[in-house]
Amino acid sequence: MKEATIHIADGKVDDIHFDGQEGVGIDAFLLITHRRNVEEGHFLAFGKSERMGKMLYNFYINCLRNDYWELGETLELVARDILEVAKAARGRPWPQEKERVEPIN
Repeated sequence: MKEATIHIADGKVDDIHFDGQEGVGIDAFLLITHRRNVEEGHFLAFGKSERMGKMLYNFYINCLRNDYWELGETLELVARDILEVAKAARGRPWPQEKERVEPIN
């Protein structure tokens, strides 16, 4: 691949083209860059948060399936760090954690 172009129309993601080929429709994308020689980058996300979560999860699963173990392990470490920061920032358990409820007799 030499070139990728993403079109955004009216504030919504529209399609993506690779190497001048006909575009295919997309409803979400996540772009993360790191600039050369600078500790800065770009973070662009278009789409619903649920879709972003599914995309990140599928990215992780594909790393494992395609034998990219080092990247998969890095994602695991990052996920753990995110949860730790989220817990500290909220001062309470992560919302998805189930509280133990004692049975009522």
